[in-house]
Amino acid sequence: MVHVHNRQLSISDKGEGMPVIFLHPPGLGKEVFHYQDHLTEHYRVIRYDMCGHGDSEGIDEPVTIKLLSEELLAVLDALDIDKAVICGYSAGGSVAQEFALTYPERTAGLILSGGFPRVVNPFLKAEFLLGMKILKHSPHLLGKILTTSHGIKQEDRDRLWKTVSRTNTQNWYDFYDASYTYSCYHLLPSIQPPTLVIYGQNAKHIKVHVKDYETLVHNSRIAIVRHAFHEVPIREWHVFNQIVDTFIQNGVNKTTK
Repeated sequence: MVHVHNRQLSISDKGEGMPVIFLHPPGLGKEVFHYQDHLTEHYRVIRYDMCGHGDSEGIDEPVTIKLLSEELLAVLDALDIDKAVICGYSAGGSVAQEFALTYPERTAGLILSGGFPRVVNPFLKAEFLLGMKILKHSPHLLGKILTTSHGIKQEDRDRLWKTVSRTNTQNWYDFYDASYTYSCYHLLPSIQPPTLVIYGQNAKHIKVHVKDYETLVHNSRIAIVRHAFHEVPIREWHVFNQIVDTFIQNGVNKTTK
């Protein structure tokens, strides 16, 4: 547990080397990055439950992307980390992009798995709105949908469920809503750190943002994982970890030296 902004956050901090911090989407928590612990052979891997998720304390005020970005800054300070690679998965990418734009001097590299700068695609909009509607009426049902869609093995689903079942429903909903309304589209040219965006080949409603990052982010790279859907970090973790490793070695380390 790490104390930041008058609350306790549950953090996993393992390995040595370049710090890589993983940011989860609404509801799932740090355990969605369980398999990224394999990267500890070369990197310092940090994953944590954002406020109100899993074992981290919730807050009474509305959760915003700015608030979560400031929470991330406090985590870096608490762990005495000057600069880190920031990796956001799905809506966690909203926090990662906000952080990279606001604190470029603390961002060694930016990784977005299933990233999007704004929610404009009709199918992605519908996915958000449906998720928030289900969450309002049955957090248990939405939790089961998320754990089933992400976990291949029962042990994965059990691990994810422990986080989802403990998550503060209001903080969860606010994170959803904040991601739904967030946009950094017009600020994409201002992103300074080397940027990697990873998509599952079959996640077509999210992969449409390839052109946004290719044309607007100066130092960007795109990786498409064949035959994969959206849940790349957990369902295709071998490939995901290899892509992340290659990017850090060739795109981040060479830039920072």
